[in-house]
Amino acid sequence: MNTQRWDLTKSTHKLTELEAVVRGAGKKKVLILCHNNPDPDSIASAYGLSFLMTKAFGVRSVIGYGGVVTRAENKAMVQRLRIKMNQMSRVVPSRYYGMAAVDAQPGTGNNLLKPDMSPPFIVIDHHPLRKLSLKAEFYDVRPHYGATSTIITEYILAAELTPTRSLANALLYGLKTDTRSLVRAGSRADFEAFNYLSPLSNPRVIGAIERPGLSQQYFRDFHRGLSNTVLYRDVAVSYLGKIDSEAIVPELADWLLRIDGVSWSLCMGEMGNLMILSLRSTSRKYRSGGVIRQLVDRIGSAGGHREMAGGQIPLTGLSRSERRQLPVQLVARFLKLIKREKIGPKPLVGIPGPNE
Repeated sequence: MNTQRWDLTKSTHKLTELEAVVRGAGKKKVLILCHNNPDPDSIASAYGLSFLMTKAFGVRSVIGYGGVVTRAENKAMVQRLRIKMNQMSRVVPSRYYGMAAVDAQPGTGNNLLKPDMSPPFIVIDHHPLRKLSLKAEFYDVRPHYGATSTIITEYILAAELTPTRSLANALLYGLKTDTRSLVRAGSRADFEAFNYLSPLSNPRVIGAIERPGLSQQYFRDFHRGLSNTVLYRDVAVSYLGKIDSEAIVPELADWLLRIDGVSWSLCMGEMGNLMILSLRSTSRKYRSGGVIRQLVDRIGSAGGHREMAGGQIPLTGLSRSERRQLPVQLVARFLKLIKREKIGPKPLVGIPGPNE
């Protein structure tokens, strides 16, 4: 591929820095940590970093994640591409040379990296830079990139390696999902990575990952989410109540943003002792990441980009009444943050009749 237009200078320098950081690993493995309930970009980035460290530096690694892989597409990705991942409950971090965080940073709340823990010695991400990441021996955070998969793809090219078919499939799918096929927050580098990976991938495999079989429970949850959706002019809000999988929350947020005339969608669901939130927007006035951080304020953790963001709020210690009031309070606060507090509510699909 002709890479003259694709400036790999930064990634080439970073690759040299990364090699110096992992050089002392010897026979010890590096623990690569995805964020909790990892999405395709996180999974692909970890998979790619593992490939890079083995082929370029001779350093072995293990991929770990917190939470669960629940979304049907993500399960299909891991299974079809045979990506080996380990739930962190079965991993002892002290046995590894160090921890590398990909598509995640300490202090964001969406991973197992707690503020009082020793920071990872490697951080690679495309979300806004967090101060705790500066403590890492190596960090490469590029908020102007649409996906961490793009950063990893650049590393592989800078190392003069060619990804396997499985890895190319993973990186391309990770890039596609985080940029919505380059429609959302795609940089020039993302376009270049997409063009590079496409001929190396298998469209049939990616198509099968994008359209997996879905359980009946998925459709029941989706139906409940649509039935609970309320419109405030150009804002769609849905509270799903108790959910079995948090994957339905961001999926529903994505779908609600497609309603004609809607520029904001906020979805919430209660899973165990957490309130899960997903925010989507096409607004040029406000950034979703900033809005959701103000929304959860000090009672939870959140982060994201201009168009998409997520967060969670611990429910431990709240009374039954406080739990019931929390989504109501969050909606009121959200509408005030985006200056829609004076807009009246309107059900999306109306109120079901007694026989429905």
